[in-house]
Amino acid sequence: MLEATPESSVSREHFLTTVKGLRHVVEPAKLEKSLSTVIGRHSYLASTRIPLERLLELHAAVTDGRDDPLLMTKAYSHLNYDPGFMGRTFLAGALSLDEAISLLCRYMKVNSDLCTLKLQTTPESATLRITPAAGYSGAHEQLDAMVYSFSRILVALGIQSIDLIRLNHVPPLAIQDQYHRLFPAAVHFGGREPAIQFSPEQLNRPLPWEACPVEKLARRERRLKQLQGQPNWLESVEILIPTLSRRGEAHIDRCANLLAVSPRSLQRHIRAEGSTFRDILDQSRRKLARNYLSKGYSNEATASLLGYRQTAQFYRAFKEWFGCSPSEYQHSPPP
Repeated sequence: MLEATPESSVSREHFLTTVKGLRHVVEPAKLEKSLSTVIGRHSYLASTRIPLERLLELHAAVTDGRDDPLLMTKAYSHLNYDPGFMGRTFLAGALSLDEAISLLCRYMKVNSDLCTLKLQTTPESATLRITPAAGYSGAHEQLDAMVYSFSRILVALGIQSIDLIRLNHVPPLAIQDQYHRLFPAAVHFGGREPAIQFSPEQLNRPLPWEACPVEKLARRERRLKQLQGQPNWLESVEILIPTLSRRGEAHIDRCANLLAVSPRSLQRHIRAEGSTFRDILDQSRRKLARNYLSKGYSNEATASLLGYRQTAQFYRAFKEWFGCSPSEYQHSPPP
C-alpha cells in the first residue's frame, strides 16, 4: 500500500481543478474565505506541488456547517468529461481503451498522492482498483469524489456499461439514494477499498482520436520521474516508444530530448538497469506487433504504427521475432 508521508501532495493543476468544481457548489464568499484560511500567506499556489493536507483542509473548510457528504462529488460532477476534451490530454497517447487506462494508472501520482490506481482483469471482469494511501482510507468524501471522477473518465473513454461502483464506507441510509442518482452506475457500499467494475470485452475498443503530441506524454513522464525516489529509465523509454514509433521518431536522440537528458546520459541510465536502447526498442516493437495484430490491425497499419517505412521491413522483422509471417501469426498465434 502507498504510504502517506509529510510530503504527500497534489499537483497545482489538481488543486485548482478542484477549486474550479467547488465554485459551482459553494457560495463565492465562503469559498474565498476558505481558500484564504487554508492557503493563508503561504505561496503554495506558486508551487508545482501543494501539500495534500491543504486540499483536505479546504474540503473541511467549505463543508463546515453543511451536512452534505457529497459536496465534493457534486463539485467534481461539474468538471469537463467530454470525450473531445479527453482526446486533447495525455490520454490521447493511447490507441485503445486499455492503453488509456494504463496511462491513467501510471500518472495518478502526478495528480495526487491520495490513492493509487491498478487495473485488474479476468476473463469475466475488469476492475479499476482505487487504493487509498495509508492514513487516508478514512477520507471518504475526497475518495468518493475521486471514484466518481474516474467513473466519468471511463465513460468518456468509451466504457459503455459499468457493472458496479464500490465505495469503502457505508453512508447513512437516508442519503444512499443520492449516491445512486449521482454516480453513473450502481453503487455498492462497504467494500475493503473503492473499485469500478466493468466487462473486459470493452478494453480493446479503439479510441476515436488522433494521437496527442508526444510532448504531452513526455511532460507527464518527466513529472513522474521527479516524484520517484528511484526513477526507472527503462520504463520511461518504453512508455514513449509507441507514440514515437507512430511518428517515425523512435530513436535515442529524440527520446533523450523528451526526457530532458543527453543521449549519452540516457544510454548510461538504461545500461545501469541492464539493457540498451536498441534492445528496448526491439522488445517494444515485438510486444506492440502482437498487440496490434491481436486487435485486428492490418499488416500495413501495424507496420506503420511501429515506424517501418516499408511493410517488407516489418515482415522481415516479424519473421525473426516469431518464425512466421504476420498473416500466419494472426491465423494461429503461438501460445
